Amino acid sequence: MTNAPQKLLIVDDSQTNLALLEHMLGDQDCEVVAADTGAEAVALVAANDFALILLDIQMPGMNGYETASRIKKLERGKHVPIIFITAIFQDEENVRQGYETGAVDYLFRPVDVEMLKRKVQVFLDMNRQKLTLMEELDERGESLRELNRAEDSYRSIFERAVEGLFRSTVDGKIKEANPALIRLFGYGSLDELTCMKDFREKVMVDAEERRQYLELLRRDGFVTHFEFRGRKRDGSTIWCSESSRLVSLDGADHIEGVVEDVTGQKEMEMRLKHLATVDSLTGVPNRHLFFDRAEQALANAKRYDQKAAILFIDLDDFKKVNDTYGHQTGDELLCMVAERLSERVRESDTLARLGGDEFGVLLNHVEHEEAAVTVAKDLLAVLDRPFDIQGEKIRVGATVGISYYPDDGKDCMTLVSRADAAMYGVKRRCGKRFGSFRECGMPK
Repeated sequence: MTNAPQKLLIVDDSQTNLALLEHMLGDQDCEVVAADTGAEAVALVAANDFALILLDIQMPGMNGYETASRIKKLERGKHVPIIFITAIFQDEENVRQGYETGAVDYLFRPVDVEMLKRKVQVFLDMNRQKLTLMEELDERGESLRELNRAEDSYRSIFERAVEGLFRSTVDGKIKEANPALIRLFGYGSLDELTCMKDFREKVMVDAEERRQYLELLRRDGFVTHFEFRGRKRDGSTIWCSESSRLVSLDGADHIEGVVEDVTGQKEMEMRLKHLATVDSLTGVPNRHLFFDRAEQALANAKRYDQKAAILFIDLDDFKKVNDTYGHQTGDELLCMVAERLSERVRESDTLARLGGDEFGVLLNHVEHEEAAVTVAKDLLAVLDRPFDIQGEKIRVGATVGISYYPDDGKDCMTLVSRADAAMYGVKRRCGKRFGSFRECGMPK
């Protein structure tokens, strides 16, 4: 169906890069699916219909070129456009090889956010047009047969539907309702509903929700999945979702609609909304909340002409801990690291686990760059003390990369990428444990 969300596949062996791409594409009208290996990407394409694939070239095992070749051999993958993203393979020979393996475009890191969004939107629009055309062709052949069956099946569907179906006047007088709607609001018969002067005022608890519902209906002629708190006959409340439309019958406007009880789904949604912002292992904010807070902090910094900083923290030799003591010990170590770091971060700042053994710290209102350096040194110092886990004294150091707003970037994706680059620059050549993008992240 053309109204179903389109799927976009992003493939990169770096969890940080995947997180950045997911955040960049967060406002696109599509479902973003992530894979961190070529093999996983091939399996996902075999099982799903994707509108577009963003594919990293440099990956261990199956690289981007081999991944693209295998995807193009799949029935579901042979017509899917692929855009390669790379920071290294920018020469003519590699670009030519990419096009030969099925790429339609290239993007080079650091990725220009607006350019990425524009390219993605073009391919999503093209895919949507293709799906619409295919659907219209199918519907033309089916419409006549459906018309012949509709009259016979309508009454049976109406009576047996699990959703509440109704027709009413615009001012709330019920004209027709199926058994499911009667049960939904706890009534015993259709007569109890039809005798009400204004059914909607009776069951829709919040007057503001009633006003919004009628305003949308009159403006657009329909509402889709409009959620409201409904009152049952016994006074208890439930969460309802309604999809309705205005229809003209005998010269007067009526409302035809479907109502569902979504109480369980709504309660779960509210619980998941909370859990979605917290890292399930360490209990500190996750990367999604980190990016949200970073965007807010940068907006304030711009408004008040202030500085801000992002620290990218990577634990040293964490893989060795996992290999030596096991993943359970590694998880315990991550929790203890998060706890120590949290104790050294101001309440006005944000510590988050960005993925794996990587943490980020957002520093609001930085008076001068030396303040961020002081924080970096403090965080490194608390990690120098050994961690006591199940009787073992485990030492794990860290490396910190720093980027500053506005000097190193004016959006959170750029600042995180450059703090990450600074961290890797420190590991490669700086001979110390922390450094800024200006010092260690820029190519020399």
